Amino acid sequence: MFFDRTGPSPISDLLHFDGIRLKRFIVPNPNFPATEPEIAATPTSVVILDPRAIIPYTIQFGIGIERQITANSSIAANYSGTRGIDLFRSLDINAPMPPSFGARPNPAFGQERQIQSDGYLKSNSFQVSFQGRPTRFLTGQAQYTLGKTYNSTSGITYFPASSYSPNADWSRSDNDIRNKFDLLGTADAGKWFDFGTALSLYTGKPVNVTTGNDDNRDGLPLDRPAGVPRNSLHGPAYVNLDLNLAHTFLLTKAAREGPSATLAINSFNVLNHENDVAYVGVVSSPFFGHPIAAQPPRRMQLDLEFKF
Repeated sequence: MFFDRTGPSPISDLLHFDGIRLKRFIVPNPNFPATEPEIAATPTSVVILDPRAIIPYTIQFGIGIERQITANSSIAANYSGTRGIDLFRSLDINAPMPPSFGARPNPAFGQERQIQSDGYLKSNSFQVSFQGRPTRFLTGQAQYTLGKTYNSTSGITYFPASSYSPNADWSRSDNDIRNKFDLLGTADAGKWFDFGTALSLYTGKPVNVTTGNDDNRDGLPLDRPAGVPRNSLHGPAYVNLDLNLAHTFLLTKAAREGPSATLAINSFNVLNHENDVAYVGVVSSPFFGHPIAAQPPRRMQLDLEFKF
């Protein structure tokens, strides 16, 4: 069992945005540039703490079995689960009420961000792994993970699409990766060379789909199309293969403990796969469903290392 902590930023927000020390204004449909009378006529937004708030905690549990298959290698199967209880989230308790989304209920304030501890997380995963030295030349480990993670909040600064229906955000977690495969291996060819490989194959993370508009007039462009759950768009898969080839030159006739030089060639993302990391989930954008950022393409480097 692990207890969470807020960190300094939310405490700073509570102290600063009290409506007196530091004022924050949310101006809907402002002129450009916004005029001083326009800002002065806008009520200030504040940050408050839910009097029912408590410290969130996470429970982790699991069970597994491991079996030795050779003198230096084994296989294992493990189940692990996680439950996040009373997780932090933020709600605008002064948001315009549906269905008209007219004026805010309390005209003395703009957004009233209330920090709550009512979120929940549920995660289950099953892993099958191998590790060891199956032959005198090969060493490595491989693991496949089948997992599922759902939650209703992504952290203390997270706002749901509607502050009047926060439980409607119960869906796939931002980091929900359903399938993961990792392989790390080395081949030792004695005095000739050392060869290493690292392979990662992951299904994509989800992407949240939004309209791009502030349809409920709460000052947050988080509205989703009707009937579309949170994180409903499947993100891009991740494929990465790294290779390493090295040869060690002994600089004296002594054993391997003596001075030596190692020449290595490293290649990253050998397959030159386009690993996108950011998808546009705004349906009103011309780039909806397209990536806007990616990890580096194939790279090569040459290393020379001296040991003495």
